[in-house]
Amino acid sequence: MTSIDDTLSEIRWLRNEIWRHRRSLKKDLPERKAVEKRLLEQLSAFERLLSTAFPLTLSPKVYSAKSITIGRSDSPEARIENAAMASSGSFGKSTGG
Repeated sequence: MTSIDDTLSEIRWLRNEIWRHRRSLKKDLPERKAVEKRLLEQLSAFERLLSTAFPLTLSPKVYSAKSITIGRSDSPEARIENAAMASSGSFGKSTGG
């Protein structure tokens, strides 16, 4: 059984990795597709970890990368931005913020 400190540490690590990948996507990279894929994987892991660490939410609306569309939804940037918005939205709701 992992302690809450270990869980929070993993949440912070994933958050930092997500921020790092977002910053790298602002640059013109030849391996952009791999970075996008890794970012989406990390966002998924982040949401899973948050839902297990903080299972109770006060809002009946659940945010997910698939349920939110902002701006042009046909571009890869929109999918990543939407997933990032979903993660930050569920994080705020889960922590009472």
